[in-house]
Amino acid sequence: MAVFPPAVDALCPGGAKTRHGWCAGAFLATLKRVRTGRAGVRRLVELASKQFGVVARADLGFTDVSWKWLRGRLATREWTRVHRGVFRLGCNQPGRDEREMAALLAAGEGAVLSHISAARRLGLAVPPRDDSVHLSIPASRKANVRGAKVWRSRNLSSRDVANRARFRVTNLARTMVDLASVLDDGWLRAAFDSALQQDTAYVGWISRVLAKCGRGRRGASRLRLLVEEYRRGEEVPDSALESLAMELARATGRKPRLHYDVLDGGHHVAEVDFAWPELGLCAQFDGWKYHRTREAFVKDRTCDRALFEHGWTVLRYPWDDVVHEPDTVIEGLVRAFELRARSQRPRTGRAFSSPHPKQRAS
Repeated sequence: MAVFPPAVDALCPGGAKTRHGWCAGAFLATLKRVRTGRAGVRRLVELASKQFGVVARADLGFTDVSWKWLRGRLATREWTRVHRGVFRLGCNQPGRDEREMAALLAAGEGAVLSHISAARRLGLAVPPRDDSVHLSIPASRKANVRGAKVWRSRNLSSRDVANRARFRVTNLARTMVDLASVLDDGWLRAAFDSALQQDTAYVGWISRVLAKCGRGRRGASRLRLLVEEYRRGEEVPDSALESLAMELARATGRKPRLHYDVLDGGHHVAEVDFAWPELGLCAQFDGWKYHRTREAFVKDRTCDRALFEHGWTVLRYPWDDVVHEPDTVIEGLVRAFELRARSQRPRTGRAFSSPHPKQRAS
């Protein structure tokens, strides 16, 4: 009669042993462990596929995969270590998605993509050559993530967080406030402009978040100026144009006409904000809302060329100059008026002008 070791006897309740010296219960238990291990690996790989090939060590427990198994795969380079406690399936060079997901897992609970990383996910204009990973975490925590810039925030709340695919990111308004601390004036304006191209209503949202968490932050004053400039430039009010026209009338002796239609016979050439039709001189004042895009830029230049071809001199000013430097604008217009008046000749040009309907009614 075969004698089984005590350990094997323990696996064989009732002494049910095979003729080959092994019990059916031990075999089934071993087979179950193999199948469970394979199922765990499948779950781990499925989880990695949802996270751009990246998992954390805590995920091993959720998927019933042992550290010993993963350590063996690290030795064969089937998996690679990205950060402490963070691993990636495969050994090829990681892309941006993999690096940002790995950084989020390494930073731990409460971490979100922020600043330039969040801006890219939200479709904002940022420097294309800056491929670094930017994260924000609550100020109560610390995280040292290799290859990433980490900010600790005292006022990062759930209201400041949005989701983009599998990524947690700061929302658009909070991202604009964060960008003000890392971008120069040109890129900050480009990012702000790209946000408003998505929805002009975002300017109010950005303003509210700026008031809430922008006090004392680096760059907040620059973003505040952009918000104020946009709001001033939404529309050039007739009352402001009228005030400017009165100043010019006192300086030149001739009040310019407002909203003047330039016609060539029965063909409409352009409508201009200010015009001295007897001199063929006009001025346009551009608000940011309607003149900030590439299409508006091209349209404005096409209009200027058409006016020039009909003998008009066009002066174009941003509305912000009228607000901040009105004396300079008036001085420039008066100088242009005087030069045009001195060179005035009997005009046989092709352009015929007609006042705006509002002017004819008055």
